Amino acid sequence: MGGLHLSANGEVLSLKQLEDDVVGFGKIADYLRREAGINLTLSAKNQTLLASRMCKIMPQIGLVTYQDLHLALASGKQNVRDAFISAITTNTTHFFREPAHFDLLARIFAEMRTKPEFNRSREIRIWCAACSTGEEPYSIAMVAKKNLPANENWKLRFLASDIDRDVLAVAARGVYPAASIDAIPQDCRQQFFERGKGNSSDFVRVKRELREMITFAQFNLMTPSYSFQNRFDLVFCRNVMIYFDRPEIQKTIEKLSSCLNVGGFLFLGHSETIMGGSPALKSRAAAVYERLPVGRKGEAA
Repeated sequence: MGGLHLSANGEVLSLKQLEDDVVGFGKIADYLRREAGINLTLSAKNQTLLASRMCKIMPQIGLVTYQDLHLALASGKQNVRDAFISAITTNTTHFFREPAHFDLLARIFAEMRTKPEFNRSREIRIWCAACSTGEEPYSIAMVAKKNLPANENWKLRFLASDIDRDVLAVAARGVYPAASIDAIPQDCRQQFFERGKGNSSDFVRVKRELREMITFAQFNLMTPSYSFQNRFDLVFCRNVMIYFDRPEIQKTIEKLSSCLNVGGFLFLGHSETIMGGSPALKSRAAAVYERLPVGRKGEAA
């Protein structure tokens, strides 16, 4: 029906009507900014973007207008919120994205093997925030397995999180198109993936030893404070803050750095930088920052 969609309750949803609803766009954009940090400004391009993505989910849950959607979101309906977040967030990722970061990560693991604090505990804590469909945390895990000898009995405490429940389900399952690992070195493909059989021969699955290293959990970076029982040695939060406005980026950076142990590392996307710097962080490489000691007044010592 072109720009018309029939909702679950038989009402007709119009793409053009959504595109033209400036007031409704504002309400949904405010919710999106508040709940996910995504800054969707009013423009013809963004009106079309939002309308086209909402037309994919609103008919399925019996909603016709932005007012309907806003009321459902405001009432706290979890199924509506999950569908909304999944439809609006962009999940573009692949294994070993921004490879220079993984080369540096290998060197960091080598450094950790020589540091007394790690030699005592043999424990490394990692958090991959905004992990999407899992390619990033599995890439990190592969580098860890390659650079931390098994006979040294290292313990990795590895959390991977995302706001989107749907992508977390994909990540936990660890099944991907076979073509997605073509660029991975052959030894890694053989060591960490198994090929499907029969009707699944065009897919690969991450082997159990790698999947069991990682705990996948839902987490919203817009949470006012990050209250983890223990701090992390490595935090990856790449290519998500490109959607945030400047004040939200700064708040998120401060919350992420507060989760790092002194000497720990924060990895951002290459298009993301800490404008103006942060007193708790120093640059180690492009879009990689090391946590500094902090004095009593919250300033780097």
